[in-house]
Amino acid sequence: MAPKQEILKSEVILQKYGHSLAGKTILVTGVSSDSIAGELALQLSSVDPALLILVARAESKVTPIVEKIRARHPNVATRFLQMDLGDLASIRAAVDSLSDLPKIDHFISVAGVMVPPYGTTKDGFETQFGVNYLANFLLVKLLLPKIQAAGPSSSIIIVASSAVRSGQVNFDDVGYKKGETYDPLVAYGQSNAARVMFAKALAEKLEGQKIRVYSIDPGAVQSGLQRHFTPELTDTVTSLANAGQMRDLDGKPYSLPPWTTRSEGAATMITGMIDPSITDSNGAFLHNNAVAEEELHSHIRNRDNWTRLWELSEELIGEKFSL
Repeated sequence: MAPKQEILKSEVILQKYGHSLAGKTILVTGVSSDSIAGELALQLSSVDPALLILVARAESKVTPIVEKIRARHPNVATRFLQMDLGDLASIRAAVDSLSDLPKIDHFISVAGVMVPPYGTTKDGFETQFGVNYLANFLLVKLLLPKIQAAGPSSSIIIVASSAVRSGQVNFDDVGYKKGETYDPLVAYGQSNAARVMFAKALAEKLEGQKIRVYSIDPGAVQSGLQRHFTPELTDTVTSLANAGQMRDLDGKPYSLPPWTTRSEGAATMITGMIDPSITDSNGAFLHNNAVAEEELHSHIRNRDNWTRLWELSEELIGEKFSL
């Protein structure tokens, strides 16, 4: 029987299955002292990986986490990888710098931005769509040969959020008329819907290779992600929740998740990486350490939309991602 949703600490998952991560090379994006990714790196360091590749825009963000890892687990090797997800050239250069590594066993995409004022990436894409989704489309494409070299049970984990419940991809205008029709919450939902749809399409295309691919809702965790959340946005969300108006695009009601710790937020990512009980649900959306497909609305489950998104993404990055 498939496990039911349960909020758990990362330590619980690692105690059960963490032995499978010993000697592995693991790449985590979005690492900083105030991020879930930073907590994830600390947790993973406890199970003797061969190498933790810690990705951020600046090494200063990663340094506090590296210092903690060295203090707790001095035998675990770490490597900083500079990358700006708002710049496709930076992503390509970062992956090129990993040419000495024959394989990457696990890739966990945590980095993202939440409800900023309207802006664009260096390549001209709306910031949330560009950073949260399109950067990951390119990054997975470039890293995939190394993940495939790691063989069966390697993993690609794409972190999304509960915002998928109200998110959809506006295929006719993912940039919101260059900001004229931009709504930060709507754009955040779009970027998360895209991440989940990408994970589903990728898992289907990789069928038979036994590479684990999951999208993740880590729950509500206080972190640097909320730095753009203005009092006005907070009031809007709170008012909708209090009025019982939180419904997905199919009209199904849902509640805002409770606040949890960073360890609890990182746990579902680790579940996606290594929990053997969910292998029959590859490509699934996970929440609270369990498959949560029932939380997805019809726009995200629509395979035609997966194809449309994939083709749009190839067009935007200027290259094919053929599998």
